[in-house]
Amino acid sequence: MRHAWRHLSRRPLSVVLVALVLAAVAATGFWSTPVQGQGRTETLIVVRNMDDYVTNDPNRQYEYTAQMFDQSAYDTLVTVEAPDFTRIQPKLAERWEISSDGLAYTFHLRKGVKFSSGNRLTASDVRFSFLRLKNLQDNPSFFMDPVKDIQVVNDTTVRVTLSAPDASFLAALAAPPTGILDSKTVMAHGGTDAGNAKSVDRATGWLNEHSAGPGPYVLTSFRKNEQAVLERNPSYWGPKPYFAKIVFLHVKDGTTQREMVERGDADIAQDFDPDIVAKITPGAKVKIVEGLSMNQVYMAVNTNPQVSKELADKRVRQAISYAIDYDGIIKGLVRGAGVRPPAMIPMGILGVDPSMARHRDVGKAKQLLAEAGYPAGFAVKLNYWTAPLLGVPPEPLAAKLQADLGAVGIKVTLEPKERSVMLTEYRQGKPQLMLASWSPDYLDPHPWADAFYKKGGPAAKRVFYDDPKATELVAAGDRELDPRKRAAIYKELTQVALDDVPFIMLIQPKSFVGVNPAIKGYAIHPIWFVTLSKLSR
Repeated sequence: MRHAWRHLSRRPLSVVLVALVLAAVAATGFWSTPVQGQGRTETLIVVRNMDDYVTNDPNRQYEYTAQMFDQSAYDTLVTVEAPDFTRIQPKLAERWEISSDGLAYTFHLRKGVKFSSGNRLTASDVRFSFLRLKNLQDNPSFFMDPVKDIQVVNDTTVRVTLSAPDASFLAALAAPPTGILDSKTVMAHGGTDAGNAKSVDRATGWLNEHSAGPGPYVLTSFRKNEQAVLERNPSYWGPKPYFAKIVFLHVKDGTTQREMVERGDADIAQDFDPDIVAKITPGAKVKIVEGLSMNQVYMAVNTNPQVSKELADKRVRQAISYAIDYDGIIKGLVRGAGVRPPAMIPMGILGVDPSMARHRDVGKAKQLLAEAGYPAGFAVKLNYWTAPLLGVPPEPLAAKLQADLGAVGIKVTLEPKERSVMLTEYRQGKPQLMLASWSPDYLDPHPWADAFYKKGGPAAKRVFYDDPKATELVAAGDRELDPRKRAAIYKELTQVALDDVPFIMLIQPKSFVGVNPAIKGYAIHPIWFVTLSKLSR
């Protein structure tokens, strides 16, 4: 899941790009075709970089753009919405009960819900959707890892039994990959929830260009790296969305996106960064909507002595963490458009105490290096990919870190590489120091704790991090159902992380969106960017 921004230096090129985009739109007949008796008023045009596309199949997708499409087409059992992302709200499930041992979740479905096909939603569709998600064994299948059994009690009641208590499970069910599919329609196009779904399911090709959900919108057209069209679902069970049609156009450059909104050729531009925002004069043409993301830009520190004997000493890793000018990074590189949590669980999530954040202390850094046997410092390589880190330009950030560490005697060599190459090397645990970014899967502390601090977690294994105490705390936090006790566990985990320093949090950036001032209801969502069905003109 990634953003990519590329700044254009000359206006004529951006004009050419806009002309090409508009020509492509015109070729679809979009401009001249009324939308359900309305016209431009009930049509929303969104421009964004859509080159992260892999699939629109909700049980397979794990990228940014598709999450917006799938959140609009496939309602989930529960949801989380702005401004309180800690409150889980009913959606397809009007209520639920959790057994006293935390193992059984019984969901009672809304009555009268229909899919866009007209088929009625039943508990069997929930079971099919969850089992297909699990058995496809694709990127998001981990959402179903805690599940031991799914039982259809009756048409409107489904019981999900877990293998062990999992306090984050309910929050996970708000994520788009857990959206509910029309089992009849998906099976008619080659889909299956069987144990061998990974090898025999054939529905993804159809789901890439269509949708089969009970959500407010239906995917009616999709062309990779060109456009996607969502149309209002006439069978939707909830409030009728204002917009009859939503058109997404693939426009890579944020500056070009801004120009399109200013001219009225688009309503929403989703790839703004602080530099673009700084160039916008407040006025009637474009409004900036901002919000704190749950994204993270961080530095990974490899603990494997075979990769770096110096970094294998936690005193050296601590020294690096004390050497960094965190305030200078946020003020200078992102114009203050971000915050910094103390460790790899972002601000706004349960158990994060900003007062625990480490601050620069050059004297402390030098002392730790001397204690570790490196009073004159040492040499190390810092890798990063050349594409933006969730909107943060990597080159100046890497140069800043090079200078900060140089001030305590650590000689940093910068080694940028293409993103695909660098991601592969990072996943193989090769870099010594690595600049990287992370975006949330769902809004609970567990996915971050599990990824970064548990032995074998997807990020932890990249830096060979293995602290039994951290692994124990990750498991304890996920078992504990009392929010106050959970918060205390994650604070303790943060202290362990600050002592071990396998990762150094640098920036939790703000998100910026350019919006036509006539568009109402835009609230930035940290998972799927915006709830499209809540927008109006």
